Amino acid sequence: MSFSIYDLDEHIRELLNLNNFLGGLSVNEFIEELSKDHSLKGAEVNKLEYLDPKPYIRTFESTLRELKRLTDESEKRKAQSERDVESFELKHSQNVLELSSKVDNITKKFSDLDTNISDVSSKIDPLGQSLNKISNSRDRSTETIFLIRAYHGFFTKSKYDPLEKLRTSKKYEDKVKCAKTVNNLLTLAKKIISSDIPKTSQCVTVIEKFGETMERDLLKKFDVYYESDEYERMREVASILHQYNGGSTVIQLFVNKHDFMMDIENLDDNSIIDNETVWQNLSDPSYTESLKDETTEALLDRLRMSIKGQARIVQQVFEDPTPVLKFFIQRIYAQIIQNKVSMYLQYSLSVSALAHVRVLHTLYVLVGDFTKDVREFLTTNDLDKENELAGIIDQCYYDLFIEYTSENYFSREKKNLEDLVYNLAHKFNLYHEKALSNQALATKLENMDNIETADKTMTESQDRSGFSFIEKKRLNQFTSFMKSKIAERSSRNSADLEKNTADYEENATLNLSKVEVVIKSVIESVARVLELSPLKAPEYSLEILEILLFDFGKLYINGGLEVSYDTLKQESANSKVHSTQLLDFSYLSSFNLVSEILYLLSSCIKKIILPCAVNTPNIKGRMINLTNRYVRRCEISLNIIILDTIKLITARIAFLLNKQKKKDFLCDNIVEDDTEACEEVSQFLTYCHGNLCSYLRGPNLNNVLVKVGMSFLNQLLEHYKKFIVNSTGGIILTKDVIRFQSVIDQWEISELSEKFTLLKEIGNLFTVHPNLINSLVAEGQLANLKPYSIRQYISKRSDFNPSYLERFFNFK
Repeated sequence: MSFSIYDLDEHIRELLNLNNFLGGLSVNEFIEELSKDHSLKGAEVNKLEYLDPKPYIRTFESTLRELKRLTDESEKRKAQSERDVESFELKHSQNVLELSSKVDNITKKFSDLDTNISDVSSKIDPLGQSLNKISNSRDRSTETIFLIRAYHGFFTKSKYDPLEKLRTSKKYEDKVKCAKTVNNLLTLAKKIISSDIPKTSQCVTVIEKFGETMERDLLKKFDVYYESDEYERMREVASILHQYNGGSTVIQLFVNKHDFMMDIENLDDNSIIDNETVWQNLSDPSYTESLKDETTEALLDRLRMSIKGQARIVQQVFEDPTPVLKFFIQRIYAQIIQNKVSMYLQYSLSVSALAHVRVLHTLYVLVGDFTKDVREFLTTNDLDKENELAGIIDQCYYDLFIEYTSENYFSREKKNLEDLVYNLAHKFNLYHEKALSNQALATKLENMDNIETADKTMTESQDRSGFSFIEKKRLNQFTSFMKSKIAERSSRNSADLEKNTADYEENATLNLSKVEVVIKSVIESVARVLELSPLKAPEYSLEILEILLFDFGKLYINGGLEVSYDTLKQESANSKVHSTQLLDFSYLSSFNLVSEILYLLSSCIKKIILPCAVNTPNIKGRMINLTNRYVRRCEISLNIIILDTIKLITARIAFLLNKQKKKDFLCDNIVEDDTEACEEVSQFLTYCHGNLCSYLRGPNLNNVLVKVGMSFLNQLLEHYKKFIVNSTGGIILTKDVIRFQSVIDQWEISELSEKFTLLKEIGNLFTVHPNLINSLVAEGQLANLKPYSIRQYISKRSDFNPSYLERFFNFK
């Protein structure tokens, strides 16, 4: 069955029969038969002229015949190519064999020739060595003869004319020979000097004078050439003097001829030594700008240009520029930079420790950049191929500051931080001396630590005891430090103390700006430590952390918490004595402040101090433990203050609720005003909310308000169990509840507002008809209360009847 879209014509289908082809039907006959229908020729089919297929079929037939002919021809050529390839491969193999035999013959001849050459070389080399020895011996003999004759001339006549001719000759080679000879003469004369022959000593003196004359004349010429910038002539003189005495004198002359000393003297006119404002700023911890000394910067720029300029001249004048540049650089560091650095650092010591370390750090960085620039210049210009000058430069730089970057440096750094902490802590502690002497908060913390330590493992106990040991050690050290400061202060007259009274009152509370000054000073100190003592940075950073936590944290931050807690205790005591007096929540002002301070401290430690000990895990571990321990203690202190504040508020609410009269909810008439207890409690809650919002914020405020609100709710739930309520009193009670709800709703805490709806439902227990109580307790929040609690409220209804209630309302 065919699936073609266009089926074949029946006539065509009959032609496409295998029997027709087997029966003798030729291709021509097939084509004639296929195209015999000429009835359509000249006509149009579907608007197109009829196309005769016969020419196209004949074309295809011719094409096929031609393709078959080409195929046969290509097959013949392929067979011929294969026969040619086989022939050429055979010839190539024969050529390879012939060449192989020729190469073997050539190799053998070359080996024989190489052997003969080696034999000849072995016979010629000893002869060449002998000739070289003879030639060298002849030259040495000539030099020795000339040297002996010269010595004889100086010994007998105090002169030797041939040597003098060499000295006065204008030829470079003669002068070099003269310099070598004089050098060798001095060596020879000093070796054969004898006390038995006095003239030998005199001969040495004569030769030295001759050498000095020669050297002096050459140096004069060098001076003249230097003034006229004749570098090639200078190079010749330098080479001659190098043969004489190593060129030390010409190097010294070359360096002395440089005129940078005169320019440097002019730079000192604008020195900052006489600028008092600069030194006052450097001694001020709150001053954060870096030292700008145009004089020193200009000096280093001049020296940098001088070294670079002279280095290029040295490269043209001296065959070996290294000794010259070495002497030149050492002189610059020792005589110029050293004087500037020493002058500033010595003066800064007389000003203050902070000014000293700041100036030290600034100069260290400035000179360090200068040193790095010079070192890179010498290296990139191939002036220090053996890295000898780099070592000299680094050593000169190190020698400049070694006196100031030793152990004395960090002692000054610590003194600076301790002085800063003292200035804050002493004034604060002096103002709150009485409150801090009580140590109520510290005692409570210590008791909590003792209880907690008993429940922890031995490792944690050891860590905590280690923390306590370090804390006590630092505190004792700082206490001694403060006592010495107090002793100094006590020696002042009373007028000075009165003058500082206003300053003490200014420091009566914790000050965030002063804390920022301390933290910035710590960061500044760590930055200097990393620059000036990088190898000891972990140990020094740990000591800085201890100052930050135990000196500043203990005496200032914890002191502020201690003062707040003492004020809280006093307020609690006054509340018991003067129950009508408004509570003062101003002590809570330190809560947010301490939280911010702890955040700043933690950020400083995490981002600045801890990275200093990244390669020393043991020190880093100690840092983390100390920080976590301190922050935890501060957080516990804040929690204690908040919890005791909540207790204080709860106690005042309880006192005000106790003013509720027994017959407030057992009356016959409805009064418009709220009960006295409701009025006072509502006013107190509004007052507390306003103060808490003033001193707390964020999650802390929300958590405190939730705890105060829940505590107040529990107090009310217990409070309404104490009073007999009639139907009219139930309405008054509901009015009180609505007033309390409105106060709580103003706090805008949905959690509390939802909880306080329970009070209104409890108020309904006193006002609804007894028949509706059963359905009321099965709905709303009352459904979540225990039956016993609901029974306590219902039992306070004035119409309460236990047997009646149990029988009709199924409430047991």
